Amino acid sequence: MKRLIYLIGALALCTTLTCFCVEKDPKKPIIIQPNGGEEEGGDTPNFKLGAVLPAWVKGQFDIHFVNTTAGECIFLIFPDGTQMLIDAAGSSVATGTVNSVTNTGIRSRWDPTTGVSRFNYGEFISRYIRKCQAWTGNDKLDYILLTHFHNDHFGGADGHPVSGKSSSYTQQSLPLILDNFEVGKLMDRGWPDYDYPFDMCTLADNAANCRNYVTAVKWHNANNGLKVERFVAGSKSQITLQQDAASYPTFTVRNLSVNGNIWTGNGEESKATFPELKDIKVADTKNIGSADNCPAENHNSCAAKFSYGAFDFFAGGDLQYNGFSTYSWKDIETPVAKVCGEVDVMKADHHGTIATNGYGERGLAWAMKYLKPKCWVVNSWTDQHPRQATYEGVTGYLSDMDVFITNTCSDMQKYNDFNRVKGSNGHIVVRVYDGGAKYCVLTVSDSDEKMTVKQIAGPYKSK
Repeated sequence: MKRLIYLIGALALCTTLTCFCVEKDPKKPIIIQPNGGEEEGGDTPNFKLGAVLPAWVKGQFDIHFVNTTAGECIFLIFPDGTQMLIDAAGSSVATGTVNSVTNTGIRSRWDPTTGVSRFNYGEFISRYIRKCQAWTGNDKLDYILLTHFHNDHFGGADGHPVSGKSSSYTQQSLPLILDNFEVGKLMDRGWPDYDYPFDMCTLADNAANCRNYVTAVKWHNANNGLKVERFVAGSKSQITLQQDAASYPTFTVRNLSVNGNIWTGNGEESKATFPELKDIKVADTKNIGSADNCPAENHNSCAAKFSYGAFDFFAGGDLQYNGFSTYSWKDIETPVAKVCGEVDVMKADHHGTIATNGYGERGLAWAMKYLKPKCWVVNSWTDQHPRQATYEGVTGYLSDMDVFITNTCSDMQKYNDFNRVKGSNGHIVVRVYDGGAKYCVLTVSDSDEKMTVKQIAGPYKSK
């Protein structure tokens, strides 16, 4: 009799524990909502801590924040298997003491080198992409978008070997990816002239890196059939599903801004907000100050909104509001956020550093008033990402928002509401499913390349 009682008790305990799993019955999956409620139905992925990330399947929308520890890199798989890369991080900073004001590089968990790393980030990104392509059966990168011309978005050119394709450029992160993959279309903010707000290949503060990138792009365009276009603000047709568009009519990509041109919200119209080339005045192109009548590189970032059913994702490169007290147009974040509207997931603008991710009122209609993300993802590569003031301002303004950070340091533990961080120190993967109605946010190990699930957040209901 006692054994029977123990058996009944054990079965009851197992039943209770099962409720906390992603799936109770393969035929009728139970989805545990953030508020603790349950909902039957849906194509719920069976995520398990310590297990390998389940393969993407058709109908899901994947957003992979690839943690190179050197900047930003986002790999996307659209519901039909179309693949897109946004940026290819490759900036190197010296590692050392960690505090919130040093701009010290965060120590990589997979790069064995010390000091200033010369690790080929482009190869690391390439290997990550190939693992995902095994799921899709598509070995083509349908799209590449470079948001702007900074090293932590396209890689530094120095310290790398000459390309095996041409001796005219080195294996900078993004050029190496062009060498490694068949690419359908590359978009950036400068093609074909690269002359806004001045000649980027000779006058930018990182002119040598810009020149190497442009040389690689033009070589692949002339010799390898690469299609290259300038990113077009307002367009809903520049980035589309390439494998099976008819099956997923609710998936769209809206280009929001580039070079100060912002979508008006009407059709594919855009409005110019930055000075024309002839009107730009700057004392030193290598050190653009807030008093200069010239947009800094970050202001020119390409921004886009990805939508799948009820789900929306905003990616705005390094958009910021720095310098708006001198020139109102330098607050590029707010008008872009306004035309974008509310989203479920937001990539933190400019890694969450100062003068970004506007929050509250403060006499202005700041960005977070319009975006109101449920999940805020920070691609960090220094100990200032995110800055304490920005983190506490954003989390204070959006009291129910969850935070995900690719790299954290010890000083961040001092931030108010640091318990809002639901995933950190790894690749951050957003998987959207059930036709865009639901999504989960996973932290995947970056200490090896096995894609082991470390943390699970969600599922969340899309807005």
